[in-house]
Amino acid sequence: MGQKGREIVGPEVNGIISLLNQAVAAEALAAYRYLYLSRWAAGMEAAEIAEAFTKTSEEEWQHMSRLMDRIVELGGRPLTRPSEWENGSYAKFHEPPRDQTDLKTMVVDSLAVERVAIEFYRDLVRKTEGKDMVTYLLAMELLADEVKDEEFFESLLKGWK
Repeated sequence: MGQKGREIVGPEVNGIISLLNQAVAAEALAAYRYLYLSRWAAGMEAAEIAEAFTKTSEEEWQHMSRLMDRIVELGGRPLTRPSEWENGSYAKFHEPPRDQTDLKTMVVDSLAVERVAIEFYRDLVRKTEGKDMVTYLLAMELLADEVKDEEFFESLLKGWK
């Protein structure tokens, strides 16, 4: 990041980097979880849900990449080890169900994950507004993606018995 960019962010840069690293950790956990679920899901309607989990996993990895780029732009260092993800995340890891055919639990837990992400990005938007417009815009985009994911998982649950 250039001199003027650092001046604009000001003394809150370290706090913003810390929040971005929390998001990196959470996105990594979510991406792994969705990828796992895409391979684990089994049963009559599993193919469609597994495809959705694959797509969501890819989106979460992209989020992680963009967050890491922003941390570096701010002069910070992204988390370096996967072992830091669980402790560094703003969200708990939702263990996949043991039953491969328990698709409803997979979707319900995914909905919970997305709602926590929505809250986090909403707070990040508020904390960066007027202070760090680049992170603000990134947080707005990620918030919109998470809202879209929430709507998708809600739609899957509507017809479930």
